[in-house]
Amino acid sequence: MADVLPFAGTRFNTKEKQLDLSKIIAPPFDIIDSVRQKDLHERDPHNMVRLSCGFEAPGDDDLNNRYVRAAETYKSWKAQGLLTDEQRKCFYVYEHEFTLPNHKKRFKRRGYFGLVKLQDYRSGKIRAHELTFEEPRLDRLRLLKACQVNLEPLFILYKDEEHEVDRCLSTAVEGKANEEIIDVKGDAHRLWLMHKKEPILQINQAMKNKRLYIADGHHRYETALQYRDEMREMTGRRDGRQPYDFIMMYLNNADDEALFTTATHRVLARDLGADVDLEEVLDDLGEYFEIKEFKIDLANMDKSVELVNKHLEAKKGVKVQFVMVLPGGKGYELRLKKAADLDEMVDGEFMSELLKQQDLMILHRFVIARGWLGNPEIELDHDDIFYCREIPQALDLVRRRKGCVAFLMNPIEKETITQIAENGELLPHNSTYFYPKIQSGFVLRDLQVGFG
Repeated sequence: MADVLPFAGTRFNTKEKQLDLSKIIAPPFDIIDSVRQKDLHERDPHNMVRLSCGFEAPGDDDLNNRYVRAAETYKSWKAQGLLTDEQRKCFYVYEHEFTLPNHKKRFKRRGYFGLVKLQDYRSGKIRAHELTFEEPRLDRLRLLKACQVNLEPLFILYKDEEHEVDRCLSTAVEGKANEEIIDVKGDAHRLWLMHKKEPILQINQAMKNKRLYIADGHHRYETALQYRDEMREMTGRRDGRQPYDFIMMYLNNADDEALFTTATHRVLARDLGADVDLEEVLDDLGEYFEIKEFKIDLANMDKSVELVNKHLEAKKGVKVQFVMVLPGGKGYELRLKKAADLDEMVDGEFMSELLKQQDLMILHRFVIARGWLGNPEIELDHDDIFYCREIPQALDLVRRRKGCVAFLMNPIEKETITQIAENGELLPHNSTYFYPKIQSGFVLRDLQVGFG
């Protein structure tokens, strides 16, 4: 099903130019807020953020903007020899050794960067699992058109219970010195180049019968599809062998024990609480949920986080459970009643039972739309919700009254995510967070290099 090929990547010339790759790599654009954006810009003049997520400037227009500046910066770095193109096509084997927050055990996760042929979702060969927003798609499209480079790899999963591909990767790098090893806050990142024909063919053949699942990069994938379609229309070339028919991905076994998911919490924008009657909300929710009220001191963040985690702990026999926190310091543990009618709550006539049961579906379709806003038909925009990876971030937004209510969630299991994708269904926007994220900067893919 999957057409996975080696490619001639573009990498930072760390040896000759004495670049510090640990200061150059950056997280994906969609988790770079204004504070991190500034920090990354200041960390190193060659940090990837200058390409993937540059600053806007006063007076920006169609001819001078952050997309144009990113393209100019990329060309300048290549002209200076800071970025160099690989002379042969490779798979790039990547290993990340890390610890989970607040844990001591170290994990190793190994996958590889490859070039993958784009497929429309309707083909079933590449599966999404969550909805996307138009604004980020258009943002990435403008950047792709300006730079003509895959700056950030998509994070892709495939099922390989027999670990066939893992064995190919291990055999290919066994006993060989890695190309890069960097330490970033205790995490070790290693990269090997696989350029021999035999292991490349083995992986290519092993992947042909595998379906791919997007873990991270839905907006970028849909951007690539749109760009491909526009280029086909413009050039008339629809043979499936053009540079725009492919995209760079990082591929990882979905059965990897070092693959983790964490929750993405929700905070509704302040304006969405203007006309809300809390008593009415609680009355409506009380029909379907067991509600336990508790007091939370938002001025003491450590204790607040500890308290929220306590209320998020799984209860025996409870399938749906999350926490609602208000600016005044009131908290509510919401546990779905066993007799609750999910079809009625989420309008799930055409949904699988698995999708109906997900906390986030119930949160968005019922708790937010009907319970909080009183409008089941409402469609929230990208700016109506703050999506927070950490509980302190969500609680702080409520404490500072930037948001009117926070919903703290438990993570979705990775097996559930791939099964929902397998069913051809979609979770709400920003439902999942695979940890650790794949950083950009280890290898880029220039659409004009090494193709054909």
